[in-house]
Amino acid sequence: MQQQTTTMQRIQWAASLARRATFLCLVVMFIGTHLPGNAAPSVQYHDKLIHFLAYTTLTFGILASWELSTGPLLPIHYFVVWLAATLYAAIDEITQIPVGRTCDGLDWLCDVLGIVVGLTLFRCLRPLIYRFLLRGDASTPTL
Repeated sequence: MQQQTTTMQRIQWAASLARRATFLCLVVMFIGTHLPGNAAPSVQYHDKLIHFLAYTTLTFGILASWELSTGPLLPIHYFVVWLAATLYAAIDEITQIPVGRTCDGLDWLCDVLGIVVGLTLFRCLRPLIYRFLLRGDASTPTL
């Protein structure tokens, strides 16, 4: 019983950490993309890579937060995350116009590619996350 409690505590701790990290990622992304054009740091060469990595991280974080908080995700959950993140990426690009920045379709495309990679990465790394969280636990959930 004690070991089961410890495992649940580990999962709850990981869920809380994932939620906080995901929220921080979202805030940093929003601020970074909505600084006025002249105040934003120049990252011309790595701009597309930053978009890709930011949305990969955000998507992975959303999925990890959700699954660790509620249990195993179904394909519909992955679709909802893809749809919400894709729409957010489009809105994020469009709302840069009022602050003197450009709405770039290639940025959005890199965002969507990052979302797809985040979905895939989470699905592939999911067993490792549980192996880490359930280390020392004799009973393992169905993955």
